[in-house]
Amino acid sequence: MTRDPWYVLGLEDATWPERGLFGVAMAAMMGLAAVGFLRPARLSRALNGAFDWVLTYFGWWFILLGFVLLVLVLAVTFSRYGRLRIGGPDAEPEFDTFSWLSMVFTVGFGASILIWGVGEPVSIFQNPPPRPWPVEGASTKSLALAFMFVHEVFPGLAMWYLPVALAFGVVVYTRGVGEYKVSSMLTGVVPADDYPGFHWTVDLAAIVATIGGIATTLGFSSKTMAAILGGVFGLEATGLTYGIFALIGGVFLVDVWLGLRKGIRNAARATMVFIAVAMAVLVVVGPTLFTFQLGLDATGVWLNNAVRLMLYTNPTAAGNWAANWTGFWWAWWAAWSIFVGSFVARVSKGRTVREMFVVLVLAPTALTWIQHLIIGGWVLAPGYVGPVGAALTADGIPVAIATALSITPYGTVLAVLFVLVIAGYIVTSLDSAVFMISAITLGDEDPNPRNRAWWGLLLAAFGMMSLELSSFEAIEALSPILALPFTLFLLAVVYASYVAARNYAEANDDVDVEPGTLLSSQTRRTDTDQSAPAADDD
Repeated sequence: MTRDPWYVLGLEDATWPERGLFGVAMAAMMGLAAVGFLRPARLSRALNGAFDWVLTYFGWWFILLGFVLLVLVLAVTFSRYGRLRIGGPDAEPEFDTFSWLSMVFTVGFGASILIWGVGEPVSIFQNPPPRPWPVEGASTKSLALAFMFVHEVFPGLAMWYLPVALAFGVVVYTRGVGEYKVSSMLTGVVPADDYPGFHWTVDLAAIVATIGGIATTLGFSSKTMAAILGGVFGLEATGLTYGIFALIGGVFLVDVWLGLRKGIRNAARATMVFIAVAMAVLVVVGPTLFTFQLGLDATGVWLNNAVRLMLYTNPTAAGNWAANWTGFWWAWWAAWSIFVGSFVARVSKGRTVREMFVVLVLAPTALTWIQHLIIGGWVLAPGYVGPVGAALTADGIPVAIATALSITPYGTVLAVLFVLVIAGYIVTSLDSAVFMISAITLGDEDPNPRNRAWWGLLLAAFGMMSLELSSFEAIEALSPILALPFTLFLLAVVYASYVAARNYAEANDDVDVEPGTLLSSQTRRTDTDQSAPAADDD
């Protein structure tokens, strides 16, 4: 008996437009990966050139869009719509709080906390913003760490993921649009029946941007893992890293078959434990006193000047310092926003918009602030910043991380923990990314494992291809280049979610409760429950 070829691809129940979406996106991205393997130097030059062009001419756009999205998100969260429950008034949480936070945190950040936690503060210390400085009187080290807080603690956390999470949660789950696609978020303002081609294009742009975002992280992670294995342990780094990727791929395939509740959740919980242990060890063996002194000073600079640092462009100065830092970060966040936001909505059913704000913004803000304070203080400390900075200038961020580990007491122990953390981030990011890419392709919130496995192979190929690229900067280019086309849709998505929330609020009473009565869905009773018999007191 001949098996349907569409079954092998996990597309047996897909429509022809969905099959076309899979084929076009897969072919385009596989073609790019093939060029990376066959002509890595040429691809590196092309990516670097496109990266410079995008950030030179559109860095301001990413900075402006981030500010606009932050204002809109805060307005929605603290308005009456903040009491709206994802999935409707009767929806109940699917995951306990620790599992929920673990999945949101590990999926939303990848290994960037370790990689850029070392790379950005040292880079800014060596090449600070041109005069006049955004914060006069601040030390260079405090300013460098303060920018790190802006870019990956707050407001970066609130700008990008939450708009997409709100839109998915309100439009797809609460209103029950049905199809689990990015384009579904636009249904209220651009009907799919009237503009099917537009909706198909939106989904294609979302898939491409998502692949760009996750490919950047996989590239960073693979380069860093190779550098640690080679620099700290003296191993043949590239070959061993391919072997580790193969092992991670095996774990990933097991996770795919286990699914969301057992696979991604357990990988996320384990990664959180590795992170906690690694940070605890670093506090003990690192320059503890300097770390906390610098961290507190940088925190003051950050909190007192957050808006100034967020909107800093310095147009009268030569070069594109702000675009190359803040513009790049916001582009990377934008690329990740699609799959992280939709994934957060997927695991947040039964929670209110404000509860989602707490777990997606407030709790990770505290966690990332602590980690960046510890990592930044470590590499900026006297005795560390010199050799780490020299390695960064000569060989890039991955080698700088390996150098920092090699000069730290018990650095081999810390290096093992770093490799475990990076591996955990790769598994959770890869698993959740293919889950959402497949869901977007098929319009199904629980896509079949065969289709997810194909997307996983594509993303794994990108991760291994990045080992062939001649420069670390070429990997950075993937996010802003592939995210730029999707940024226009983000504003439309925010508006569409507002329209959906407003219409839902007008037709339902569940968001009109008095302030302060935000209860969990396990204890909250709705009008439809009034006729239900009361539970026994005992």
